[in-house]
Amino acid sequence: MTPRTSDHRHPHAGRARRSLVLGVLVLAAVVSPRWLRINVSPSVPLGLYRLAPVPAPLVRGTLVLLPVPPRVRAWHAAWVPVLKPVAGLPGERGCHQDHHRFVHGVSYGPVLPAAQGKALPHIEGCLVVQEGEVLLASPVPRSFDARDLGPGAVTAVTATAHPLRTWR
Repeated sequence: MTPRTSDHRHPHAGRARRSLVLGVLVLAAVVSPRWLRINVSPSVPLGLYRLAPVPAPLVRGTLVLLPVPPRVRAWHAAWVPVLKPVAGLPGERGCHQDHHRFVHGVSYGPVLPAAQGKALPHIEGCLVVQEGEVLLASPVPRSFDARDLGPGAVTAVTATAHPLRTWR
């Protein structure tokens, strides 16, 4: 009998190992929510993110984590923190024009009038982001973010998020 160099009788062994690794990562994210976060919201890539302290100052594009603001809990579960990219910084303009949101001249897509059968809050016209505030927005059209909420306090941001493994 010759020794085997590969296990041809178990063609799914690689998939099982990947599933095991993913399962361990999921368990780690559940057990260690201060350091890891699983994103299941389509507004940023689905996956596992490493959390880190909030740097000063925040820069455009940084993914940040913050608790769900009370005014949006009718549309978003309070126990699932919001993970969004920073789109607007102090001194920059955010505008709602022709049913679309623009931040610093960049289109972030349509502003939806309702979700889950309820009218969404939204900001009319333009505003300038003030010191101590940021606008959070995702380029995903149905994302719930600054299109509906306006600026948020930098002090509400609890962490930055850095992708470890993403899919989509």
